[in-house]
Formats: sequence, C-alpha cells, structure tokens
Amino acid sequence: MRLIVSVAFALGLAACAAPIAPSTRVTDAARELNLAARFGRMDIALGWTAQNAKSTFVERHAAWGDAIRVLDVELSGLAMPDSHQAWMQVDYSWMRIDESSLRKTRVAQLWQDTDGWRLVREHRVAGDVGLFGERARAKAVPRPDVHRPSRTIRETP
Repeated sequence: MRLIVSVAFALGLAACAAPIAPSTRVTDAARELNLAARFGRMDIALGWTAQNAKSTFVERHAAWGDAIRVLDVELSGLAMPDSHQAWMQVDYSWMRIDESSLRKTRVAQLWQDTDGWRLVREHRVAGDVGLFGERARAKAVPRPDVHRPSRTIRETP
C-alpha cells in the first residue's frame, strides 16, 4: 500500500513540474518589462533587456514619466518563428504632458532567449509618432491668400 501511495505521489509531483512553454515565458517577460517601463521602473525594465540594447532602450524611453505619460499597455500579438525568438506586438495608449490628446502607438518588439528571454530591439509599427521621442513632422498645408482690398467708409456731407 505504501508503495502505491509513494508512486502516486511521485507521479503527481512530476505532473506539477511540467516544463513551461516558451510562448508563456516570453509573454510573461514582455508583460513584466512593459509594465515596469509604464510605471517608471526602468531598473526592472532594464533587467529584461539584452545587454547590447540597454543604452538604446534608455535613450528611447527617456521622456517617459517627464514629457510623456503612458496610460495603458496591452500585449496584442505574438509570433514565434522558432523557440528562441519571438516578435511581440504591444499597443500603448499615451499622451504628452503638455497636451490633452490621447495617442495610440503599436510597437513590435523582438525578443530572444539566450540566458532567459530578453528584449533585443523595438520599433513603431503603426499609430502616433512621438512615443520614443521622435519629432512629428508638421505637414505643409498651402493656405490661400486672404488679403482683400481695403474699403474706406465715409459719410457724405
């Protein structure tokens, strides 16, 4: 009887120790990094960033919390070409501190699993420009000439 109980217990423990899928691990890493960056915890976000990408990450997120307020972060897609590389789609809702317009930007993040999942690079895919400190180009709008001939109104005697 003890042998049966011991075997059943060992099998139960083995079932609990099933390996975690790579897609789950990269999703957890992306969620941790993006939430930490949203709330200004760049020290935690840098822990999820690849060593050669840290300086670029810091430069691109320098305005977050000062000139830019990130209101919401949503992981919206995942593509894994293999078990050691993943593209994560992230949607940001944000606004500039000096404006009241809500902006939305979709970002593609490349993640690689070398010694754990790390962010390698990111770029804007769609939406508003400015989340990473880029300057939006003002569109030149031709304006018609609005000068009218002057007319003087006088009373006649």
